[in-house]
Order: sequence, then structure tokens, then C-alpha cells
Amino acid sequence: MRVSALGYLFFALVSLGCETRLSVAEEPSVFRRPALAEASQELQLRGVHLARIGQVPSALLSLQEAVRIAPFSAVARYNLACMYAKNGQPDEGLSTLKRAIELGFRDTSIISKDPDLDSLRELPEFSEIANEAKKPFEPSSSRTSQFDNGIAWVGPENTVWEEVTNQLRTGFDWKQPEKPRSIILEHGEVGKRLRKWFSEGTAAGNFGDLYDNCDRDHSNFKYSQFPQLHRIEYRPEILADVPQGLQNRLLHGGVVIGNSSTSLVNSPIWRSNPRMAYLMPSSMTALSRQYFHNHLYVYPEHHDHDPGRTGSESEGNGDLYPANTPYVLISQGSSYTDQPFLDALACTLAAFRPAVKKRLAEAGLITPTLQQIFRTSYKQVKKPEDYLTGIAHPSVFEGSQIDPLKMVEAAHAMSDETIPPVVRIRVEQQDRGFVGRDYFEVTEREHLFDTPCAIARIGRSLKYRRRMIVSARDSIDPNQAPLKFRWVVLRGDESLISVKPLDDDGTRADITVAWHPRRKIQPNSPMESNRVDIGVFAYNGKAWSAPSFISWFFLDNEDREYDDQGRLLSVTYHGGSDKSHYVDPLIQTPKTWRDDYQYELDGRLIGWSRTRGTGADQKIEKFTADGGLVIEEDADGRALVAQSVHYIAQAEEKSLPKLIQQLGDEVWRYAYADSNDKIGTVISRGKVDAVKNENVGLTTKP
Repeated sequence: MRVSALGYLFFALVSLGCETRLSVAEEPSVFRRPALAEASQELQLRGVHLARIGQVPSALLSLQEAVRIAPFSAVARYNLACMYAKNGQPDEGLSTLKRAIELGFRDTSIISKDPDLDSLRELPEFSEIANEAKKPFEPSSSRTSQFDNGIAWVGPENTVWEEVTNQLRTGFDWKQPEKPRSIILEHGEVGKRLRKWFSEGTAAGNFGDLYDNCDRDHSNFKYSQFPQLHRIEYRPEILADVPQGLQNRLLHGGVVIGNSSTSLVNSPIWRSNPRMAYLMPSSMTALSRQYFHNHLYVYPEHHDHDPGRTGSESEGNGDLYPANTPYVLISQGSSYTDQPFLDALACTLAAFRPAVKKRLAEAGLITPTLQQIFRTSYKQVKKPEDYLTGIAHPSVFEGSQIDPLKMVEAAHAMSDETIPPVVRIRVEQQDRGFVGRDYFEVTEREHLFDTPCAIARIGRSLKYRRRMIVSARDSIDPNQAPLKFRWVVLRGDESLISVKPLDDDGTRADITVAWHPRRKIQPNSPMESNRVDIGVFAYNGKAWSAPSFISWFFLDNEDREYDDQGRLLSVTYHGGSDKSHYVDPLIQTPKTWRDDYQYELDGRLIGWSRTRGTGADQKIEKFTADGGLVIEEDADGRALVAQSVHYIAQAEEKSLPKLIQQLGDEVWRYAYADSNDKIGTVISRGKVDAVKNENVGLTTKP
């Protein structure tokens, strides 16, 4: 396949997302680079769009600004070089390409085949510059720093930025003390067990473990009770550049437990840190890396998981999380509810046998193993078979239900042979909904995220059932034991969900999920949800893995009516001020209308009518099955001419954006085989010279 610079940009960067716009200093701090790189990526994506529609000069300006904001980015430089070449500026293209290679761009296959560089290839300097990309690149070496009386200081001296992940890495000089400190203070029976095991040499202790507080010491863990644990502190001069709240920027050089008792409040986009992460593919990629780098953070749910249905920030709205993941732990409640989680995790890390803990840490399996121990030990899991049910895997956990003693006993009993496997999943095949026909949004937004241990989709499509085939073939067992898999409905109406394993070991499964209205998460629970969770578990003959999740989130602000054949009859969209139908505005752009669908006798869609307003202000528009707005009909009410439609988000002052319908630039003409044909065929497509951005077309009054 021929991959252009624009294609490379999408493959390399689009998963990182775009979260902020920032100005840039001449020499930006390494701690500002992730945010600056994201702002640069946003400008690069804008340049991609402009170039695709033929506006190369404007695309060039966007890419120049992308490089100005992130002069350290090799990818930004490379794409600017391509745009210079496309704009007929060979000298600037060559010099910018050279600088991209100096910064570390090493994809020689792209350089040799990229059609955007065609105008440069015949120049004598090109070969010399391209040959430099064949040489090994020496990135900034990982740096380390020593500890200062139990403090693991983070600063420029031990931090590097990685462009491929857009994350920061810190390093520490781990030297085992000649005389280890006490393993733990107080802690009742748990403390007695740990002190006994440590004195016998069968418990590893907390040397090598780090505590990372990300809320400026608002909810600080009682690390003084764990003398071997090192706490991370950020140098005062860089503190302003280290974001508090969701920790999705750094990978630290050790085993990490951390927390942030913060949430985004007093804003139209109020949410907890986990909900914020679940809405951004870039953050989910970062959290999945933490999962396999021995990091586990705890965040309170604040008001994202409380019984009720008010649409209010300070009152209950049910379970608002659009997905379930094994990457974090979420505590029920607000500030300080994360403390019993941190305490139990620190005790469990100390309880592992030295050889087992070393192996887990070196293999990046600490966090999956902690998740498995935490969930199997949860007090609501009364018997072993409960582990393979939704009881053990809610979105949010109660601190009062944590059993630290059971957790430390499980960790200490673990041997090399009983280390649990890790399930890694990926989608092999899936149904796809089309914007403007199957659902109405600004762009394609059914894929929430795809990560190795959590896949999430938004149930936007108007189809009743959605299908996907998922594979767990990439799963890991540290002892290479053969694995068997279980696919379990953890949340949802099992009568509306089909999970069919496709082989004897359950390595792959064919999954079908029907539309789910809001329902109780468990029969007797006051909590309600619009989400389906399917858990995937692996068994190696000794232990079950932590779960991986496939989540489907259905929209509470849509009232849908289906017939007994699964055909959609109507949808009413509650996107206005009706707070009892709250959906996160980053999941769905609010809209307010009703669509009613019509079908042929054989079940094929004829089209739909869209009703806006009420009473004298009510207006009805007609749409074809292709999603075109009908502007001319024949005597039988069939479309003769329709115009393409697209949708934009339009913000009003001091309010969230709303979805606005606009006419496109194509006119479609239809013909019919006979008087019984209600659907017709498009016989011509033509451009219109000018299109007004307003709702116009064939409209009727009721």
C-alpha cells in the first residue's frame, strides 16, 4: 500500500488524541512536551484535512504552526517537509526533512515511497538526506536519580520524553540498603503476618515500590507506615508543568501505586478522572501502557456512580461510566475514599515472595496480578464461582468491602507456577454503522477505544443488533501453559446478548448485542446503567486471569421503539434540557427531534420522517433510505429529488454545542421500476452551486 505523509500522520498519531491548545516557549520544559505535542497533533490533523480538500497553502500554514508549537517533534517536521514539497518549495522541504531525521524520524520505507516527496527525489541532496535515516538513532538515554531519604524526586535530571508514546519516563537508581527498614508499622493481623514473613525471608517487602500522589497531597497515603516504600515528589521548579488529576503522562521507573482524589466540577463537562480517561482514546492508550508497566492508580467516582436519575452534577445519575476496564480502580464516594485501596495494595505488594515479585515486575505483570487478587478477595465474592460473574467486576468498588488480609494471604501463597495469565483481546470483525444513515453525528463515533484489555463501543446505530468477532489469541501465560477462555456476560440482559465461542478452547467468540435501554445493574440494586459488559477470562490450569472487558454503552437520551422483527419504528432524541436523560456531551452531541421509519413489505427501509417542534411550530421533513433530504416528490409521495445532508456541532453562548443539520453539495435524482417500487434507484448525482446552511427541503405541517 502506498502510504503518504498524511496517511503516516494518521497511523502514527491519531490514537494519541488532541486535548489542549498551548503556546510554546523557545525551549519547552520536557514536562510540557506531551501537552505541546497534542496541540501540535491537532494542527497536523487540521492540515491533513485541508490538504485532502486541495487547500495546500492553508495546510502548510497549519503545519508550520504545528512545528512552531512542538519544534522537538520529528513527525511534525516530516509532515511539514511533505507539505513544502507539495507546495513547490524544495529547499524548505529538504531542510525540514533533514531536521526531522536529526530528531529521530527513521521510517525509511515511508521516505522512499511517499508520493508527497516525489518532487524532492530527483534533487541531488535527497539521497544524502534519506541515507541519514538508515543510520541508528540515539535517543535521549534514560536517566536515573538517587533517592533522598525515602523520596523519589522527579525532575529534568531523570525524565525523558518519548515521541512514539507521547509520554514521559522517569528513572531511579535502585540500590538495596544493607540494613532494610521495617516492612510495615501497625496494621493489626495484616501487619503481624507481613512482619513474620519478612523476618523469615518469604515476603519481598516494598523495596522497589513507589507511591505517586497526583492531587497535590490533598488525599495523601499514609506512606510513613510503609518504611520501605518510596514516595514520588516533583521538583518545585517543574510542579506547574505536572498536571494533577488524571495521571496519563508519566511512566515511572518502578512498581507504582498512586491516586488523585480530584474531579472536574462546576462545568458543563463535569466528570470524574476515570470517566474523563474513558472518553479519550489517547488516555486509554496511556492507561493500558501503565497496566503493563506495573502502575495502578485509584480514583474516586465522585458523582459518576450514585443511584438516581437527575442529570445533575451533585445528585445521583446511576452508573455514568461508558466502559469497564482493568486499568484503574475506582472507589465509591469522593475525597479520601481511595485510602483503603492504597493501603491494601501496598500491603499486597509487600506480601509477594521475593522471586515471584521480581518475576512479575520484570514481566510487567504486577498490575494484572493485583487486579486478580483484589477482585477474587472482594468481600462480595462469597464463593469461587462468583469471580466469573458481575459481582466481582463492577465499575466501582466499595472500600468497606476490601479484604486486605485475604489479599496478602493470596499474594504470599502465589508461586511461579500459580501466576495468573493475562487476557489480551482484539476485534477481528464487526458491524459498522454509517453517519447520516444509521446514526446522526458530526463524524464516526461508534468506536470509543480499542486497547489490549478493554474494548468499548457506543451503541449509536439504529440497528437492533450489533455483531463483532473478538479474539483472545494474543493472551499471555508466563509459563506458556495452554489457556482456556470463558466469555461471560457481566452486565446486561442475557436474553439480548449472544456470546458463541468459535473453537474448543474459547479463543475466539462471536458476540451479538441488541439495543439495551436503561436497567438495574443487578436485580436488587438501586444502581442503573445503560452499559453492557462482557468479561473475558483465561485459565491456565492453576489460576484465572484478571478480566478483560468488551463494553457497549447505549444512549439514555434516546427513546427507541422496535417491532417484533427488530425493525426500528421511531426514535425520540432528548438532547435539550431534559436532565433525566443525561448523556455525557463528549459521547453524544445533543439533538432534539423525532424520526419515524417506513419499510417495504419485505422489510427494506423506504426512509424516515423527521419531526421538529410542537403545535403551530411543528415541521416535518422526509428523508430517503440513503439519508438524503427530500426536496421534490411525485404524485405518490415518492422522492424524485433529494439533497445530501451532513451534521455539525454548533455552540451557542454559554451552552454546550448542539447537533445542527446542514444541506450538502450533492443533489440525487431517483427513478422507480413501477408503481409498487417505494425505494427507487439513484439515477444521477450532481453538484449544487450554492447551498444554504439551514434546514430546508420538502416540509409539511401536521
